[in-house]
Amino acid sequence: MKIVSVGTMRALERAAVNSGVSEYRLMRRAGIGAAAALERFAKGRFRRVVFFCGSGNNAGDAVVAAGSLGLPHVLLPFRPLEELRGAAADAVREFGSRLDVRTDIDAFDFEPGDLAADALLGTGFSGSSVRAPLDRGLALLGRAGGRVVAFDLPSGLDADSGEAVPGTVKALLTLAFGAPKQGMFRREGPELCGRIEVIPIGLDLNDAERALDYDFYTRSDAADALKRPPLTAHKNTRGRVLVLCGSADYPGAAVLASSAALRFAGLVRSVMAESGLSFRLPAALIRRCLPPGPGGSLPPDALKRCADFASVSDALCAGCGWGSAPSPELLKEVLAFPGPVVLDADGLNLLARHPELWSFRSDAVLTPHPGEAARLAAAFGVDGALPRERFAAALAEKLGATVVLKGFHTCVAAPGRPVSVNSSGGPELAVAGSGDVLAGIITGLLAGGDAPFDGARLGVFLHGLAGDEGGFSLIADELPLLAAKCRDHLW
Repeated sequence: MKIVSVGTMRALERAAVNSGVSEYRLMRRAGIGAAAALERFAKGRFRRVVFFCGSGNNAGDAVVAAGSLGLPHVLLPFRPLEELRGAAADAVREFGSRLDVRTDIDAFDFEPGDLAADALLGTGFSGSSVRAPLDRGLALLGRAGGRVVAFDLPSGLDADSGEAVPGTVKALLTLAFGAPKQGMFRREGPELCGRIEVIPIGLDLNDAERALDYDFYTRSDAADALKRPPLTAHKNTRGRVLVLCGSADYPGAAVLASSAALRFAGLVRSVMAESGLSFRLPAALIRRCLPPGPGGSLPPDALKRCADFASVSDALCAGCGWGSAPSPELLKEVLAFPGPVVLDADGLNLLARHPELWSFRSDAVLTPHPGEAARLAAAFGVDGALPRERFAAALAEKLGATVVLKGFHTCVAAPGRPVSVNSSGGPELAVAGSGDVLAGIITGLLAGGDAPFDGARLGVFLHGLAGDEGGFSLIADELPLLAAKCRDHLW
């Protein structure tokens, strides 16, 4: 999805109105979508939503959302609702009787379990301060303890520049109506917006002017990208994955990558190094154990020894849990695999030590975290000081392959394509083995026929969504099933 400026957003809304969609219909879609998002976000964590209602269309959005919410709520209007005009007044006429409005704002105090919804200011805000009476709302929101969901933007943030006035709201989640705004990704925007969820309101973004030279990958993008297998599908047509991961010391990496691939492909074969460590394997996994090479790593000719596995596999996952002692010959074999290759973790570090082995494969997906990416950049002569999105693009261009630069708002880059910034996932994914699962998911998608760039974007989104679902008690073993369930819900 394109990231837009305020001017482009207004043009899109005017185009919708000129085509016969009323301004109030757009507002109603935004408010009802926001109510649904609030209920999903609050589930099991918050019992009541407190709406901070400003003026103009943002106030109308809050009125519709509060009136549509399936949770208890309080609405705090910082301007009288009877003064609202246009579409916002239409919202009050339809939903006003459902609202729990508190006019004595000075006497209000938060209760345990409250979630604040910030609808004080919208995309039209600019300047160096927030004027009265909305400054009172900003001060009161500061007492919410960070438990805030922002409507369109955190109040006090400039939607174009990303500059923030003192006291600007810091949100856990920002609900972007229609399209993400460029200020969310500039200056203080990323830190203040938290997670970003786009609420579709029926705008046609196809001809929209792109404000930033990268895209934002959202739930609707993932739903459009998913391909449901035909009724005649069988295990061989749903993709066959070969996993070449793990070592004597790190067998769990192979198990995690294989478990993830099993959820996204029809058949998975795994080649592992023999290990004295005990671990549980999925019964559906076909595996072969080889005597380990130096340092407990997979032997240099592992693929050659398992040529029968390789010859009937559509995509290869390699590098997870290889340890620090794998032979360059192992990487050479991996890069000679005839189908798509996903290279992760220790495989990337081995490549950084031996860049002369790289074969510039357009069907490869490399999945570095920032440290691994820095080592690759040094090895291949890429400027590691570039801004994150440009760095991912430069690395992908240099390697001629798809690069997944992991982290908050993971970037997926490929030569000749706008960088894709992912909308799902957060610190819940900062657990051991999470990257192994991501590599397995992407490999499963590639084996099923997704192009490298498309499969990487979809895999990253589903992996992030699984983290969002799992919460902070999550361990990597749970991610494969959660990611598959997220996929199934999007179908």
